[in-house]
Amino acid sequence: MLRHFHEYCAAHGLLGNNGKWLLAVSGGVDSMTLAHLCYHSGWKIGIAHCNFSLRGNDSDGDEQFVKQWAQERAIPFFSIRFDTKHYAAAHGVSTQMAARTLRYEWFEEVRAAQHFSGIVTAHHADDNAETVLLNLTRSTGLKGLCGMQPVSGYIARPLLFATRKEIAAYAAANHITYREDASNAATGYARNRIRHNVLPELQKINPSLTESLQQTASHLSIACRVIEGERAKVIEKCCLFSNDEMRISIAALKAVPQGGFWLFEILQQYHFSGTVAQEVANALDAQTGKRFYSPTHVLIKDRDALIVTLLPEAKQREEFFITKDCKAFSAPVAMRFEWRQNDTNFVPSREKHVANLAAGKLKFPLTLRLWRDGDTFRPFGMKGMKKVSDFLIDEKTPLHEKARQYVLLSGNDIAWVVGRRIDERYKITNDTKEILIITGERCTASP
Repeated sequence: MLRHFHEYCAAHGLLGNNGKWLLAVSGGVDSMTLAHLCYHSGWKIGIAHCNFSLRGNDSDGDEQFVKQWAQERAIPFFSIRFDTKHYAAAHGVSTQMAARTLRYEWFEEVRAAQHFSGIVTAHHADDNAETVLLNLTRSTGLKGLCGMQPVSGYIARPLLFATRKEIAAYAAANHITYREDASNAATGYARNRIRHNVLPELQKINPSLTESLQQTASHLSIACRVIEGERAKVIEKCCLFSNDEMRISIAALKAVPQGGFWLFEILQQYHFSGTVAQEVANALDAQTGKRFYSPTHVLIKDRDALIVTLLPEAKQREEFFITKDCKAFSAPVAMRFEWRQNDTNFVPSREKHVANLAAGKLKFPLTLRLWRDGDTFRPFGMKGMKKVSDFLIDEKTPLHEKARQYVLLSGNDIAWVVGRRIDERYKITNDTKEILIITGERCTASP
């Protein structure tokens, strides 16, 4: 398996000696095998463990087990304890969803603060097969059937080539110790029902089901990339973006072959389900004023267009404060903060997701929030003020990205339209003594 592991990593540009990697390790056989493979490959790694406080002493035992494994090998160890059930209740989500949100936000916070190249998880081929089947039941569209990818942003999954049985056999042959999680055998979660009830029955029909689903997902991934290119052409023909709304021309949509399919492809970006998208398609000739809802948007059937706007209650008004000693920030937008002196060796980054600001002009704490109507700033390189709304229009920002656009404020001034443009007033000059470098996501905040 070690050889296959290296081959898979090389084929997909994963891991290697040119960086350091934060491994998500629960203590189970999958993640302990991942840790074993990376450690014996000689790579620079750190171990991150989440204690979700869901299984009492067993959860604490898992944490202590992973911590000891890391310490015995002089590997940096990071851990955190969550009150997962409280978070789930407070946010109205399932325990599994709460755990997923909490762990990935914290992983990103550690990655950014400790300058890891990426986050590495132990997802394998069976996990991917379960994901495909689970998404199939949820009408997620073609993208959901592509399963997990080897690389997704900062997340790397170098065990996708291996099945659960192969991992267990390798662990046994190499005397890899691990902890059993009894909850994996329970069928209260949808994924576990797929794992224990559905997959075994399908494997009676096709013993190579996992490999078949893996291959199908790979083919669909290629199809998705083709579709994304065609979708952009359809959007250009049918959609008009202005201010806070998107208008889909009904006449133009009807003129496009397979218009119903493209309508779903457009609407899923705004979180409309496949069922609702089909209802919209059936209502193209219905009376005006009919409304359809997603968790974040409303679609109104007008006489000659479908108008999509953000729900007022979905417009978040939270403000997040960033103190001067903050080194990393994970929610709602991941950011890393670095201070340095201005000297002749400094070369400002030209990447939009990196802001180089004159630190002496900033007023702390900085404020991070979604942009609002009436917000103005002085875009870098310009003399006059400009409305953020007009700036985003000039940037041809899609509606779903505009709805998630954050701004970083110094006092009452916008110092950075995050991921797009800094304010001219906060640029670095010859008089600048200290620089604050903020490295953020390569796009706006996640939905």
